[in-house]
Amino acid sequence: MNCEKIPTFPLRNRISFCAIYSIVEAIFAPAVPSAFQLLSVNRHSFVDTSVPVLRSLSHMNSRSLRRFIVVVILLAAIKPVRSEQPSLHSHREFKIGVLVSLTGSWNSLGQNTVAALQLANEQLQAEAKAEHGGYRFHLFVRDTQLDPSKALAAIQDLDKRGVKIVIGPQSSSEVAMIKPYADAHNILVISQGSTASSLAIADDNIFRFCPNDMREAEAIVALMWHDGIRTIVPLWRNDAGNNGLHDSVKADFEKLGGTVTTGYQYQPITTEFSAATTSVASQISTLLIAGADPDSVGTYLAAFDEVVGVFHSAANNSILSSTRWYGSDGVALSAALVGDSDAAAFAASAGYPNPTFGLPDALQSLWQPVASAIEARTGITADAFALSAYDALFVVAQALQDAGNLKDFARFKEAFVNAANAYSGVTGSTALDSAGDRLNADFDFWAVRLTNGSYDWARIGTYTNGTLTLF
Repeated sequence: MNCEKIPTFPLRNRISFCAIYSIVEAIFAPAVPSAFQLLSVNRHSFVDTSVPVLRSLSHMNSRSLRRFIVVVILLAAIKPVRSEQPSLHSHREFKIGVLVSLTGSWNSLGQNTVAALQLANEQLQAEAKAEHGGYRFHLFVRDTQLDPSKALAAIQDLDKRGVKIVIGPQSSSEVAMIKPYADAHNILVISQGSTASSLAIADDNIFRFCPNDMREAEAIVALMWHDGIRTIVPLWRNDAGNNGLHDSVKADFEKLGGTVTTGYQYQPITTEFSAATTSVASQISTLLIAGADPDSVGTYLAAFDEVVGVFHSAANNSILSSTRWYGSDGVALSAALVGDSDAAAFAASAGYPNPTFGLPDALQSLWQPVASAIEARTGITADAFALSAYDALFVVAQALQDAGNLKDFARFKEAFVNAANAYSGVTGSTALDSAGDRLNADFDFWAVRLTNGSYDWARIGTYTNGTLTLF
């Protein structure tokens, strides 16, 4: 039998067909030679040869005819294998929602996230083309402007368009707003920037490819304590992520024996910060009058790009200008801050180190080319938050390959968790804890520095496995 006459079978099925056919032919061909001629003909010549063969069947005795029927049944049983197995060369396209701030606060991360996902998608498409298969993704980018209500409207619109996988949003207040909808409508959300520990909830549909605020608090408190700070006056934005940072920093600092004053909490819509800075300065003044060492008092600021307005106001106050400031991940590598010379000058004079999810030095050969490619597109230095979005798309691709499709959401969700726990990308291991948050908790510290006549961000230290290192 010539196996090339069965072009409708995949190669692995064609081999199985031929092997079984050969065995059956050796046993039964002597008894039913004309019948085997029928099975061996090319499908295009079937009409020409079937009539004489059918005549031969009419002359078979009953025993031989039964043998022939058994052969046909055995061979026919092989064909369903093809329809039961998914093709290894799928060209399916899946929709991915992308919720980011492109024109609002913290838009540096939003822009870099889109660039990172575009790069990942291009790489996956190139691999799929080379392998004549794989998955392709259509990115549906939505600008939330870091506004929770806009994030909710965006995910509702994406749901109507059949989107069941969303990367972003980047802030905890947005994640908190969309969480009930995502849970109720079987939408898997992967945030690259949300850190609020209040959102660390097991078995929901929210996954975060960055460590939560409790781990960040550990890092910044270690630095403040190392610097001799024993009292902090907090100033923070009233949203889920920054409230979480304030609470976690306060708890960790007080565990070490430090003091945290009442501080000042401002609303997200605040644009004029004189009330905030006046209150912070007054609390510092009270501490100094009571005998506190000025070098032991610091201001902790948990904010986003409104840091520019805060520093414009603080620069006019002599007490705040002589106090050391410490920041958070929401400002680290902010283009808005270094883009404003007055605010950048204040940041540089105040020290103002900002912890952010760190990139492992050991993997620089992997993440640096991607980070450089992102910066080439946006002009903004890429951090681990943006690069974690890059890794997220590869984890999604692996989960889809393992699950096959999105029809069974529970199956896909389980496949996603398994893929994340097994994957190691440009940001290192993407393994998740029981609440779906990233286990890796290493941090880099970034501060604004004057270099060659212009202000820019400089990496000044790390916090790795509980060890603080300053450059």
